Amino acid sequence: MFTNNFSAKKTLGRWPDKSHRRRQLKEAKCDYQARIEQYYEQLTVGCRRSHCTNRFCVSGGVGVRNLPHHAALVMAMQLAAQPENRLCILDAEAALAANEDDDNDDEGKRAHTQQPFLQCLFSSSKFLSLFGVHDKDLEPKMRRKKRSQLSSTSQNGSLSISRIATMLTYFFRCTWIQQQQQNQQSSWEIEDDDSSYYYQLDLSDQSRSSDSYESDTSDDSMRLAIRPATVDLSSGLEYLDKLTTMESADRAKHWCRSIFQSWEGIGNSMLSASPQHIPALQQNAYSINLSDLAMFYAALPRQLFETVSDSLETLLDRMLLNADNISALASIEDIDEHSLQTILEWCRAALCVIEWVSFWRECRQSSDSAAAAASANLWSDILSHKFIQVVNKIAVNERSLIRQVLISMLSSLEADRMRGLVRYLHEYLIDHFHTGPYKHGDQDSIIMAAKFLQLAYEASTMPPSGPIIPLSDFNCEAICKKLNIKDEYRIWKRVLQYGEGRHSISTIASSPSRSSSTEPHYGQNEQHRRTRLFLTTTWTSTLLPYPFANEYQFSWFNYPFLLPPPIKRKILQLDAMSQMSAEYEDSCVNHTLVAHARRLLPDKPNMVRHLETSLKSATCPYLLLEIRREHFVADTFHEVSSKWCDIKKPLKVRFVGGGEEGMDQGGVQKEFFGVLFEKLTSAEMGLFDVDPETRLCWIRGMATLDDDDDDDAKQSLRMYELVGVMIGLAIYNGVIVNLQFPSILWKLLVQPSERVIDELAAKHKLFTYHDLEKDWPVLAKGLQQLLDWPDEVQDVFCRNYEISLDVFGEGVTTVPLIEGGCDIPITNANREAFVRDYITYFLYYAQRKQLLGIRRGVWSVIGSPAMDLCTADVLEVVACGEQQGIELDLTELQSVTYYDDGYSSQHIVIRWFWSIVHGMTCEQKRKLLLFVTASDRVPVGGLKELMFVVQRNGPDSDRLPTALTCFSRLLLPEYESLEKLRERLITAIENSKGFGLV
Repeated sequence: MFTNNFSAKKTLGRWPDKSHRRRQLKEAKCDYQARIEQYYEQLTVGCRRSHCTNRFCVSGGVGVRNLPHHAALVMAMQLAAQPENRLCILDAEAALAANEDDDNDDEGKRAHTQQPFLQCLFSSSKFLSLFGVHDKDLEPKMRRKKRSQLSSTSQNGSLSISRIATMLTYFFRCTWIQQQQQNQQSSWEIEDDDSSYYYQLDLSDQSRSSDSYESDTSDDSMRLAIRPATVDLSSGLEYLDKLTTMESADRAKHWCRSIFQSWEGIGNSMLSASPQHIPALQQNAYSINLSDLAMFYAALPRQLFETVSDSLETLLDRMLLNADNISALASIEDIDEHSLQTILEWCRAALCVIEWVSFWRECRQSSDSAAAAASANLWSDILSHKFIQVVNKIAVNERSLIRQVLISMLSSLEADRMRGLVRYLHEYLIDHFHTGPYKHGDQDSIIMAAKFLQLAYEASTMPPSGPIIPLSDFNCEAICKKLNIKDEYRIWKRVLQYGEGRHSISTIASSPSRSSSTEPHYGQNEQHRRTRLFLTTTWTSTLLPYPFANEYQFSWFNYPFLLPPPIKRKILQLDAMSQMSAEYEDSCVNHTLVAHARRLLPDKPNMVRHLETSLKSATCPYLLLEIRREHFVADTFHEVSSKWCDIKKPLKVRFVGGGEEGMDQGGVQKEFFGVLFEKLTSAEMGLFDVDPETRLCWIRGMATLDDDDDDDAKQSLRMYELVGVMIGLAIYNGVIVNLQFPSILWKLLVQPSERVIDELAAKHKLFTYHDLEKDWPVLAKGLQQLLDWPDEVQDVFCRNYEISLDVFGEGVTTVPLIEGGCDIPITNANREAFVRDYITYFLYYAQRKQLLGIRRGVWSVIGSPAMDLCTADVLEVVACGEQQGIELDLTELQSVTYYDDGYSSQHIVIRWFWSIVHGMTCEQKRKLLLFVTASDRVPVGGLKELMFVVQRNGPDSDRLPTALTCFSRLLLPEYESLEKLRERLITAIENSKGFGLV
């Protein structure tokens, strides 16, 4: 009975024939695969028609260009799933004809073709129905030949199933957005913006229709089909008012997407009134008027915040897909006009995103609760990650043209905007901070953010007038507090040797060793390094906090703008201690060898004595300077010259010939450097002159230095080199000295080489007018008057193209700044060039040999990669301490003072002591610091960085207070009255000189 009913139903045709269903399924599969292949070819190869107006064809130049293969595949899948036909007409007709001719020939072969399971699944009708594609939507003739080509392409790897599977997540997301938007979409028409017209396949055959906008924009999975629009401030505000009056939310969202989701739209909106010079492009280009853009953002209704953010996310996604290609462009001569325009649009779009971030930060910090609540729709962490990822791809290639253009545009930012960008990136770094290993490599969040900050730092320091914001604003103390400085130092040394990145064991083994005086252990194998004495307890240890091989190596020290001066001072100290440790170990080994020789050669005392004498310097672990106070400078010069091979050892100073028995634990060398630099900069030495107004020491002009064969000139030059050596020794041993040099000296000391210095001087970039104005304000004011004079300067100033200098022993000497300058008058036409040449000669060429001599001396002691971390301001603070005003506030010192042997902060004598100290004059306060610490300079980080201890030194007596300067410890008897304490303390600090044993 069952069999008969089944046969009857089949006979009546109620159930379709199975072979017919299979044939329909195969046709749908083949058709979908063929459409994907056609779209993929159109997106990557094109139709080869230069006049093509199809946005989804690479040939026409009006749409997509340089899409990566995986991005083209995703877009091809999206286009193939749509009912509208966006294929170029000629290619579509040719494909139809080819397929019709080929239908009968390939029918048998197609039935037996075996395809992979995933490919069959992705092209099945049930799978396609998930994306809104049904059998009725497919054209029945587009199938067999294209299917075989698609299968072949998939086997070659460009359209592999693995790539399809990788991009499905993105495809599903777009489909979900489509379904959500279709539920709430309403039909409306834009009169002045018809996106279907922009994407006509053939403008002569297809006309604009009133319902074309709905068909093109009703599917949000195809938001890229929205035609880009550009606006200025007036038209944008006018259109916003118009949309608000019509109360059409969909129209407003569409308009926002047309502006913000593509760089063609936002990159050509809100342009500045005047162009900006872009050195990398060797031409002028328009940037973004950020003030107008900020007003436009503020005028946006809060209902559009989420739409703008979504559009910017689409923009960032597009930029991510194309970043590798556009970053590969490195030369202006090798790119066409379209690529140049794209670079400019990208950079403008990046500025617009930065301004949107600034707007979001303002809303988030607003006191208005509604604005603060709306800020949640403005920005998100995923947008931050994408934005930083885009800029990182631009920043990673230092030769990239777009990187240079972006830096030029960022250099035009106002101080508040640059400061806001830096703070935003600091917050991002703090929120995502972690230490190694960095599993994501160069795509790690903190690495990308650090490169973004480096780009902003270069832009901030680019203007010739000076940094946009103070360099200290780039310092991030919150990050430094989380770092282990010792571990980070070890990582940094390895990164210096092998470079930042991921290194395999074979790469490390094949890398050439870097053996130098500053890296004594490079080139030794691990066994040799471990057998050295004290290695595991010093900074030269090679043990890293995580494995080196096969892990991405990143060091915060490679981004020195993030490090505040106290951290850089610690790095310099660590670097010095590592070198001291190596020298100390060598001395200990040599001393052990001499001791063995003494035991092995008991019958040859003369040989042992000769060996000990010859190796006395090699076995001494210190650089020991024995100085007579009566011959201070001469003894220093002789001791340093004769013991030059020990210059990297820890310094010890002993004053001889005066009955002083002090042991140098730090205090004696502070006294030594203080007295030495006081003598070197005195008028009696004749090396420096003191400016009566600024009290700065500057090099005295000497004509004898121009004669290379003069012995006096050589001796004078060696004295300047000695000054540099002693400055380097002070920094090397962590001693703060009192030096009143102009800032230009420190600016020259941080330059990497003499060749770079000369090149900068030749381009007039070494020193500028602002350097002269800072240290020689009177001279700078006179030159500025020359530049600002409204009338003809030749008749008023009566100057020639020359400079007059006071040369020691010869009086005032006139030097022409250019050939024949003594006969060339200064006019309005050449006064700017004259001021530029005048500044360069006055600050550099007039004392070039002396300046380079000082620099050679400094770098002979502390020349190492650690010096590259320092700017001029940082090096000055490290060497001389922080600059203090006339008044010295010791309240900070009181808060960090320790007490010993019965004293406490509440003891009556201590309360008397601080009341006396706070009532002292500024000079007396500095003498107190000098009396206790052997230095009146404030260290990097302020007085809180000082070690200051007040110790009880017995009951009441008539003894004066004393100090252990090596340990910054004040020995204070328990005086019976306030008056006696004041009298004894003032007497001690006013008459402090000399050392003894306690």
